[in-house]
Amino acid sequence: MKKKCENPNGLQNMATIVDSKTRKAVKFNSLDKAKEHLKSKGYRFRQAFNFKEDRSMIYQGRFGWVKLSASKDYLNKTSMEQGTVWNIVKI
Repeated sequence: MKKKCENPNGLQNMATIVDSKTRKAVKFNSLDKAKEHLKSKGYRFRQAFNFKEDRSMIYQGRFGWVKLSASKDYLNKTSMEQGTVWNIVKI
């Protein structure tokens, strides 16, 4: 028989774990398309962090903060072609 978690931090940690499993990164092949998507969702540009190949930007909206970052990955699921893919992840 399982006991209920009596530690309030334990319940909060479980909520964080469950929430992190449901978050999916939205991927775009073009920076312009990613920016257009964020603008249509009501996000505003706040800050940029650029150092060598690491490029990321922070946007703020009514639903919270998101991070737009670049990574090298496959451009689509069917081909082996690699390139820069822009990921949008909630912070």
